Amino acid sequence: MKRVLPASLAALAIVGLLAALAAIFTAPGEGQKSWRGGTLRVGYAEEYPFAFRDGPGRVTGEAPETARIVLENLGITDVQWVLADFSSLISRLEEGDIDMIAAGMFATPERARRIDFSLPTVQVGQGLLVRAGNPKGLSSYDDPARRPDVTLAVLAGSVEQDYLKGLGVPEAQLFVVPDPATGVAAVTAGRADGLALTAPTVNLLARDSDGQCQAADPFTGPLTDGRERKGQSAFGFRKADAALRERINGELRQFIGSPRHLELIGAFGFTAKDLPGATAP
Repeated sequence: MKRVLPASLAALAIVGLLAALAAIFTAPGEGQKSWRGGTLRVGYAEEYPFAFRDGPGRVTGEAPETARIVLENLGITDVQWVLADFSSLISRLEEGDIDMIAAGMFATPERARRIDFSLPTVQVGQGLLVRAGNPKGLSSYDDPARRPDVTLAVLAGSVEQDYLKGLGVPEAQLFVVPDPATGVAAVTAGRADGLALTAPTVNLLARDSDGQCQAADPFTGPLTDGRERKGQSAFGFRKADAALRERINGELRQFIGSPRHLELIGAFGFTAKDLPGATAP
């Protein structure tokens, strides 16, 4: 026993040393399950006007620009923007590849079981992009549930996908795409009869389609108790990062609805009617 004990202690010491070295040399994002200061990696997905890259390649949009101001007010200026498919953002946050989501993501009960959300930054309704002339006369998300000849494109992991499934639309009538650009291509090519997205995004996609597409008008969005259902966009965080979320919420309480905020979101087509309530999702 006298010879075994020192050997065991030595082995434990070596294991401890290796674990410490692994922690030191682990690259950011490899198993990091809470933000420890330093570079803040913010994930986003391309969806104008919520988050996108402008001509020079700068990440901009309602969510990134709001995040920049709030983070700067907190003294967090070392920010790395990480592009991802919308459907992978929550998984990448959970896995430690990113520390925060700023993508115009709606705070929903299903998502809130996996991650935490900040106070909402904007509140918007739904829309439907169709080919010019709206050849199938689409006017609501109920149409494909009633008509087997209608196929709608949806972003993978989006609330629109959930809305349509909840209305009883069969999987075979949903054309799942990774991003809005692919959805527009599906509509213009006739692979899908429409693209279900938020109203601001649909309006801007229609504007930039060179006359090939339009926003369905009239259009009735999903209803709850007879009123249009609106989604609240918010930043996403790991549940282990409650302290970071609360610091950001403190800034959002001061910023959302201020003249500076209204000017900022106005550049992306939002107005005072798109302001959310001041309660957390």
